[in-house]
Amino acid sequence: MQNHEKAIAEKVMRILTANWIAQPLCVVTKLGIPDILAGGSKSSNDLSVITETYEPYLYRVMRALSSVGFFHEVENRVFNITPMGEILQKDKMQSIVLMFLSGWHTTTWAHLLQSVQTGKVAFELAFDMPCFEWLAKHPEAAQIFNKANEIKAVQSHAAIVDVYDFSKMKSIVDIGGGYGGLLYHILQKNPPLKGIIADLPYMKENVEHCILENKLIHRCMFIECDFFKEIPAGHDCYILSNILHDWADEKCKTILSNCHTAMSEHANLLIIESILPKRNEFSITNLMDLEVLVMGGGKERTESEYRNLLSESGFVLNKIIQTKENISILECVKFR
Repeated sequence: MQNHEKAIAEKVMRILTANWIAQPLCVVTKLGIPDILAGGSKSSNDLSVITETYEPYLYRVMRALSSVGFFHEVENRVFNITPMGEILQKDKMQSIVLMFLSGWHTTTWAHLLQSVQTGKVAFELAFDMPCFEWLAKHPEAAQIFNKANEIKAVQSHAAIVDVYDFSKMKSIVDIGGGYGGLLYHILQKNPPLKGIIADLPYMKENVEHCILENKLIHRCMFIECDFFKEIPAGHDCYILSNILHDWADEKCKTILSNCHTAMSEHANLLIIESILPKRNEFSITNLMDLEVLVMGGGKERTESEYRNLLSESGFVLNKIIQTKENISILECVKFR
């Protein structure tokens, strides 16, 4: 094998063996080891006692992850945590690891070939029902799913508030707003503003707890909402943050039509999404496109695809505002 071909083969092998790192990461994250080591170094024996695991195997997992930078073996069979390992702690990337490497998520991706062959949604092939219907029946998985999406979006929330002026608005509806992280950022920076998190009924208890935690009980409320049926009317601004990419075009048109019905002539619709780059240009958005494909048959879109989708739904795209993160704000109004 020539040097050039060997280098290519090694690059391919790094991709093929990525799961050899990902699955051990899932193990230590489920066991809570990153949080345990926040208190200082511990031996693999101590860790096995705390986590009720088999020390010889646990040690080998810790040794492997130390070799790629998540932990550091400070002396024989004694480990401390590194900055990479700290990212796996609770309220950091823990829920993202648990979601992406969960059994149900892995099973979904295992149906990608069948999905490509048939044009059917991988999640539905795996579980015989749509993703959000399945999550409504599995509250523990739903909690991890929503928390993971919230954490993924935290930096984007701050970036959105930095570049968009909400100060002249009186009320905002975050449609399918999850736990409400984006809306809380907006309300905290704009004290007179009031907000509504509109989402499915099973979200109510957790969202109301988050509203209370954020001390916004007098300025924010939860409303049960199925955005395929009806959206609360009469507000200044409507937000669809990372919603449209979950759905194929016809479903998006239904959501946008319901927004159109709910909005007054002078209200704004803010669509917050990543936009696909030019051909052959690397972007995490190209990979996220496959994630939304397997989960629900959704798609990431180019700027022209968004313009067409909005035009067909009765909206004018006023402008696109790029944030410092890999996400854009598409400001839209109704045709006038």
